[in-house]
Amino acid sequence: MRSNRLSHLFGISSFGESHGPAIGLLIDSPPPNLDFPSDELHAALMRRGYQGDFSTSRTEADQLEILSGVFEGKTTGMPLCVIVRNCDAKSEDYEALKDVFRPGHADYSWFQKFQIYDYRGGGRASGRESLARVIAADLSQNLLKDIKIEIICKQIGELKASPTATIAEHNPFHWPDPANYRALLKTLEDIKSRGDSLGGILQVTASNIPPGLGDPIYEKLSANIAKAMFSIGTVRGILFGDGLNLASWPGSQVNDRFAAGKLASNHHGGIVGGVSNGQDIVFDLVIRPISSISIPQETMDKAGKPCQISIKGRHDVCHIPRLIPVVEAMLQICLADAIQYQRLISGDDADLTGLRESLDKIDEELLTLLYRRRAIVHEVKRYKEQNHLPPKDPAREKEILDKAAQIAREIKLPEEQVQDIIKLTLRISDT
Repeated sequence: MRSNRLSHLFGISSFGESHGPAIGLLIDSPPPNLDFPSDELHAALMRRGYQGDFSTSRTEADQLEILSGVFEGKTTGMPLCVIVRNCDAKSEDYEALKDVFRPGHADYSWFQKFQIYDYRGGGRASGRESLARVIAADLSQNLLKDIKIEIICKQIGELKASPTATIAEHNPFHWPDPANYRALLKTLEDIKSRGDSLGGILQVTASNIPPGLGDPIYEKLSANIAKAMFSIGTVRGILFGDGLNLASWPGSQVNDRFAAGKLASNHHGGIVGGVSNGQDIVFDLVIRPISSISIPQETMDKAGKPCQISIKGRHDVCHIPRLIPVVEAMLQICLADAIQYQRLISGDDADLTGLRESLDKIDEELLTLLYRRRAIVHEVKRYKEQNHLPPKDPAREKEILDKAAQIAREIKLPEEQVQDIIKLTLRISDT
């Protein structure tokens, strides 16, 4: 599975671990002759790397290093690879944890899947990985044009901002309520002294959204935004528009009605039927606390033996200041993808380079699907051999070809040529 791809259309992939040599990003076919935004990227990384009284004391300069794809300050159109080296990792802090599963971390589930995991700072599951997301978002900024993203923090722990406070104040948490900001700092001091951590709730608003983004059923904009948000390790929930109130209010109260030729409310958060309607996209994110805490916790080791763990090292008490740029980045990437796809089907602002790039991505996806199909066919062969079944099933092949012809008719493709493609696919899968 290509689970390290950040974007469906742009071919953006990330790599690297928290305590590995570097975190990196690869764009396989970027547009050529664009100014590489070095200063803007550095500023974005500095926002993500915020350090304060309640964040990790790990100090990284986060200097970009361009390995390929840029010449004399401009993209060449060749694969663009940038890395940020890890310079302040202290892997020795994790040596005592190498055979113990940390509660709340990916250790146990990843070990069950891969039979190995990188215990040093969380490896690929670490928040350090989010560097690549911020870089990718900044490189796609030109597609967003007038779109603006605002994020406020509505709640940290049990402390809530006033419901009437809707504008982020100039503080690291984007806390909108100056009346209880000191109470927030006091809460975090208390949690820090106990060796614990806190999460919260973020409200995200994207304005100046063009209507028509997203596709019905399985490619809904809301579904893709949710997937983008859940790719962030500590996001545990998303609620669009009026959120939980939609479950208790009657339809007469939550239907977005029209008045004077436009929508008069935004109960559903700017997305209806999976497609943007031109209103602000609004959603809340539920953020769990950081899992690394120094309070003793019950767990077990790789042999299944119960034990107790107290995690030492440098960890956030509340990571929301460092998370906000990551949330913004993932929404930017998701919207850029939707905008680019909409341009392809509408013909707006089409240019030869962009169209070729999109075709290249589709071809790549087709080849990847063909590779996966062949792998499954080989599994079918092994199953048949083990169960003494005939290697060929003419009825099954006829069923596949008939189905292809039916789909071809439905989407107005030439049936005979489609069947030829499927026959060739069957031959390749059998090799």
